[in-house]
Amino acid sequence: LAWLRRCLCMGDLAIVPAMTRPPVYGNRSMRHVCCLLTLWLVLFFDTFCTFSVLPAHGLRQFSKLSKSLTAGGQHRRKAPRTRHGRQIVRIEASQSDSETQLSSVQQSSLNLVKNIVGAGMLSLPAGVAAFTGNPGGIIPATAFVFIACLMSAYGFVLIADACRWTGETTYGGVWAKAVSPKTSWVATTACLAKAFIGCVSYSMILGDCISLVLAPTGLPLVSTRSGAMLGITALALLPLCCLKSLAPMAKFSLLGTLSNVYTCLFILLRCLDGSYRAGGALLAAAPAAPQFSAGGGVLNALMSPNIAVLLSILATSFLAHYNAPLFYEQLDPGPNDDRAGRFRQVSILGFAGAGVIFSIVMIGGFLTFGSNAAGLILNSYAATDSLAVVARLAICISLITAYPLVFFSLRKQLCGLLGEKATEMATANFKLTTVALLSFVTMLALKLTNLGKLSAFAGACFGSFLIYVAPPLMVLGARKRGIGPAWPSGFKGRAGRGSLVSLIAVGLTLAVIGAKQSLK
Repeated sequence: LAWLRRCLCMGDLAIVPAMTRPPVYGNRSMRHVCCLLTLWLVLFFDTFCTFSVLPAHGLRQFSKLSKSLTAGGQHRRKAPRTRHGRQIVRIEASQSDSETQLSSVQQSSLNLVKNIVGAGMLSLPAGVAAFTGNPGGIIPATAFVFIACLMSAYGFVLIADACRWTGETTYGGVWAKAVSPKTSWVATTACLAKAFIGCVSYSMILGDCISLVLAPTGLPLVSTRSGAMLGITALALLPLCCLKSLAPMAKFSLLGTLSNVYTCLFILLRCLDGSYRAGGALLAAAPAAPQFSAGGGVLNALMSPNIAVLLSILATSFLAHYNAPLFYEQLDPGPNDDRAGRFRQVSILGFAGAGVIFSIVMIGGFLTFGSNAAGLILNSYAATDSLAVVARLAICISLITAYPLVFFSLRKQLCGLLGEKATEMATANFKLTTVALLSFVTMLALKLTNLGKLSAFAGACFGSFLIYVAPPLMVLGARKRGIGPAWPSGFKGRAGRGSLVSLIAVGLTLAVIGAKQSLK
């Protein structure tokens, strides 16, 4: 509560200089923005002081100050907390650097939802608008979302099974043991390329969005794209990427998930309150008026060749599979030592949560603007819509909290590609390696302004390979080499092999469709 009062006061004080400039977003929206940023910074510093990730003496003093403020200046030694019989262990500065905190099912599920859900969900309404303007077209589109969700979760579990059988902790290592060591570079390169493009894209989007949000303040540094990108990298991305475990990320993943939930609720609210319908209060200020078509039914929409646009978006929307070995490795096996069963729970919760978020955004955005839904649905809302301004800020927070999850994979896959000596050097110089890699990604993002077709093409090819093609190939190879359990006899065994072969066929088809769409 003390921190909350301070945040509100800081938000009020931040309005004072803004009131001397043209009120682009209005004083209330500016106050919301300042309060949200301040709350995020408080949560940010609290986590890193608790886990002592940053060795700076100043942060330790900040931690003592925060404890004295919240506890009335009295420092008490509390007994270790427990939750459902499991002791909550915190990583202290005196512990060895190699010690890693394991994640619970709840923490891993939140991290998985955050890893899956990103700015890509905002293009789903445009994917529906590409093949139909009939509101009834949302029915098959929602069915496609949950089919993609189910297949992606299945592939995610298959990777964990292959990790358990082979004893490997990287995507490339599993491929080398299960399929062929000579072609392990294929899986490693696919993971590396997808993670690298993801990090560069996130940095570019953050630089663009934050500079637009802060443009009304008139500040000379942060209101520019390069200044905003460098600032957010130094203040937020670098400390988050210096984490060695996914467990502390659960607090930030919760913040990012709440940001996505707010965006979903905002889109759903605008769909239901009629603000952008005929006679609505915000219709005149919208970039384009909603447009719907009554002609053609659901079957005609399914026959449209433009349905490939939605399929190509969904082909990689649930992509988190390059991090599956990391999620499995850092998952707490529980009192019954059943890591595989707990991983299935994480997969179900994570992918189901992401599927619900995707469906709400797609349905709400399309039913609000119809065939005029923008490629980034937030661009369809009026600039004077104060709730839309907060939604854009929420997407920035979501990307910030998702960035480390992608960067973890980039760092690990790069070390795996360079060999054991490079891995040992990177582990010994963990922070130096993180700073160097993050600096390279940021410098490239500063130079580029549009990844364009390269990003879309690489996402379609590499994403489909990682989600649908590689997991069944690894399971089939492991069973064939005798690493995994033998196939059951009879119909059950034939059905298991048939499902894996079908998943490979679906992945190849989606890769071709996505590559074709990206080259248009």
